[in-house]
Amino acid sequence: MPHVTLDLHNHTPLIPNDYRGDAATSPRAIVERALECGIDVFGVTDHFSVLWAPMMLAAAEEVAAESGRRLLVIPGSEIKVRHASDETHLVALFSPATYVRDFAALMDALGLPRMPAPIEQLPALFVREDPLEVAALIDSVGGVCIVGHVDRTFGDYRFIDSELVHELVESPAVHAIELIDHSSRCRFRDGLAIAHVCSSDSHSLAEMGRRTSTIELDELSFEGLKRAFARHRVSPAAHAGIAAV
Repeated sequence: MPHVTLDLHNHTPLIPNDYRGDAATSPRAIVERALECGIDVFGVTDHFSVLWAPMMLAAAEEVAAESGRRLLVIPGSEIKVRHASDETHLVALFSPATYVRDFAALMDALGLPRMPAPIEQLPALFVREDPLEVAALIDSVGGVCIVGHVDRTFGDYRFIDSELVHELVESPAVHAIELIDHSSRCRFRDGLAIAHVCSSDSHSLAEMGRRTSTIELDELSFEGLKRAFARHRVSPAAHAGIAAV
């Protein structure tokens, strides 16, 4: 199976006050930059929104038609969850064919409207839920759930220091975990028998590709990615096929 390069957590200029690049950056510029960085699979994951996904999908098709260079764009959203004293960022990814329906189903299940806050307020929005239940909801609508940047520091807080992070990565509803530092995988009590990815969490063109991963896919598609993650959970030895780069 061929190896492909993933960057599954990225933000667009949809929310100008959350974007660190030029707010006039176009979807095509993002697609072209991703390809320049050697990325094959690109997650579009604005906070609580998939509004930029159709423009990104169209731009990827346009670039592919003109140049033959294909970027698989996967629509998604970053969902901030607070539970007790913990804050979890879940990256929900959906099939390009069904993301509108799947995201709407997730918002309905969370009791949120399709646009849950004014655009400029979306980065500060959170839901008070058990993240295990939110992960199960993402999985139930057909999505892929990745626990985002667990070793990122927010002041004195890191989610990786919480007991809850172990429960999440051992949940069958969670497909992968995102690490900033590849060596953080040794912190997990099960040896992290789940796919681990590094992503840019980019908020500008300059930040794209700063952290990526490689994985073997049997097919360059959302379904192929989902199957690859499932193989890593089934067999911890499969970690030989995925690596942070």
